[in-house]
Amino acid sequence: MPSDVKSSPASGAASSSAAGEVDPIVAGAPGVEPPSVKLIVRLFLIPLFIVAAAVGVMFLIGRLAGGTPSTEELLTRLRNPGGGRTAQMLIGPGSKQRFLDAKALTDTMKAGMTVPERVKLSADLIDIINNHTGTDEGDVRHFLLLALGRVWQRDGRHPEASGPDTADARVAALSTLLRYADSANLADRKAAILAMAYMSGNEEVRAAFPVLIKKLIDGNEDLDTRLAAATVLGPVATPEDANVIAALQAAMRDSEPRNAELVWASALSLAQLGQRDVEDTILKLLTRDELSKLDVYDRETDPKNPVFRKLSEQEQERYLINTMQGARKLGSPAVDEQMRVLSERDPSARVRYAAKEILQQK
Repeated sequence: MPSDVKSSPASGAASSSAAGEVDPIVAGAPGVEPPSVKLIVRLFLIPLFIVAAAVGVMFLIGRLAGGTPSTEELLTRLRNPGGGRTAQMLIGPGSKQRFLDAKALTDTMKAGMTVPERVKLSADLIDIINNHTGTDEGDVRHFLLLALGRVWQRDGRHPEASGPDTADARVAALSTLLRYADSANLADRKAAILAMAYMSGNEEVRAAFPVLIKKLIDGNEDLDTRLAAATVLGPVATPEDANVIAALQAAMRDSEPRNAELVWASALSLAQLGQRDVEDTILKLLTRDELSKLDVYDRETDPKNPVFRKLSEQEQERYLINTMQGARKLGSPAVDEQMRVLSERDPSARVRYAAKEILQQK
């Protein structure tokens, strides 16, 4: 459950938001950004660390050269092939530039967009994703899939997009995400599913419910794909969606130790949907002593030899913050009291600050 989204393979559950925005997946609010929900972080945070310095250097160079690229310049560059090609992937400076351009494009959206800008950018992204990217480009396509969802994130600074043109554009965007949600490429599947969280509050996203539910309950599906579906269903559904609630409750009954994170993600989504019967699980995720006892199945440090391990301090902080965000409207006196305790006594200044902010929103 990340606190940051790599607006860019996602937070993460509970991750972008990396520096101050909260992930919609975690917060359940379409205008607020999925931090790292751990899954987005897992998808993108490590690559972000690797290129962070490069992004900074590119930014400074751009400023010295007369400013950062415009959206149109970024789109034009993304339509051009980058780098040399080996048997399995693109390499070289051109490939890195495409990666940086894809990330920069998602960053430009933070300034907000008018309705016509959304319609045009959505169509441009669909064209680039379908015709100008490949699975051999690392995270380029993943950033662009997340960006496509983010185009339709609700924004209080601009009027809500409405009318036949915008409805058609949202349907086309969701259709693209649904197609990649069934991709043979695991990273594409996860990114496409996580991107749907940004479409929360738009009626069109409800067409994705059958696919998301199927991914969630399919025991043969990759665990991270199931985690993505679990984290997205909370923000995009409503308390009246009985089929979504039933699927999340079924996932919570999974007793396989390796799927513990799926149980926790499902509980958090149920909390966002006002299901008070998840209170005990939420309280566990809000208690330091309990978090220190939890085991996660680490599939990333050494993919060929996954092992159980304890949560790091940073991971505990993310779980605490993301759980508070997801459960802030649960209406549980016990949960509210535990958030008050965290706001006053948690050893992490970051957790104390987040708890105070969330309590003020209640």
